[in-house]
Amino acid sequence: MTLSLHCDSEHDMSVLGAKLAQALLHLQLPGLLITLRGDLGAGKTTLVRAILRGLGVTDRIKSPSYALVEPYAIDRKSLQLKGTLQTHAYHIDLYRFSQPEEWDEAGLRELLDGQSFCLVEWPERAPALLPRADLEIALIPVPSGRDVQLRSGSPAGAALLNQLVLAQART
Repeated sequence: MTLSLHCDSEHDMSVLGAKLAQALLHLQLPGLLITLRGDLGAGKTTLVRAILRGLGVTDRIKSPSYALVEPYAIDRKSLQLKGTLQTHAYHIDLYRFSQPEEWDEAGLRELLDGQSFCLVEWPERAPALLPRADLEIALIPVPSGRDVQLRSGSPAGAALLNQLVLAQART
């Protein structure tokens, strides 16, 4: 399944991120791999920040360009446990990734286990090492803003896009 959208501004990109977060929460934030492609300045980190804010992250959300990975704790309410569960989200930036050995040294294999929620910028820097993304997002700068292409790569990714389509229809 593919969804094409347009964002006129950074604000629109933030709104899209908030809607993606709501769709993720509706699906109870499954362990997903979401990849983001686009040139420098295309809005990848802006979109990731909006998603993480929408998931309830209140800490400073910084670009992991130098650290490679930034972890975030996300509190989720659990009706079964009558309390709060904590899920981890990982924002990974592979822009400076150059050697396959960095993959294991950074512990990326353990993070991308299908149980964690991972947002990966610059996936094209490690195509042979990344598992197939549940959702691929491409951000394409155009004179009037950004064209955004969202493509599911799994049933969970398709469910996420379906939730996003429903959210788009309500606005």
